[in-house]
Amino acid sequence: MRHVMRHYRAITLAALLVALFGCSKAPPTLSPTGTAAFHATRVVKALDVLRDFAISAEAQNPKLLSTANTRKVIDFHDSALKTISAVPSGWKPTVTAALAQLQQDLPVADWTRLQPYVVLVKTLMEAI
Repeated sequence: MRHVMRHYRAITLAALLVALFGCSKAPPTLSPTGTAAFHATRVVKALDVLRDFAISAEAQNPKLLSTANTRKVIDFHDSALKTISAVPSGWKPTVTAALAQLQQDLPVADWTRLQPYVVLVKTLMEAI
């Protein structure tokens, strides 16, 4: 029962984060490069939340994510940040594909635990 309550709290938190992150638009005075950086920063922050949740879930007793699967999330996060940094105007398709690959690499139960945070990332990416 305690795990179910944590899951519902996570979903509520993710909905709140989507509302906070998803409602702001880039300031109209930004250049195209500045606007791209603004949106990329929002996605990076959401990816940080996903990574931080995975680390916290692995630290629980009992573990909600295995160490190996937490490592997959961390590796995805690192790769996504490097891609966003290297390709400021064209990172979205690569990060989207990497997120789909992460889903394939994780057991369904683990992916379900991560789902609220993945929704946050996907929502921000779709808004760009």
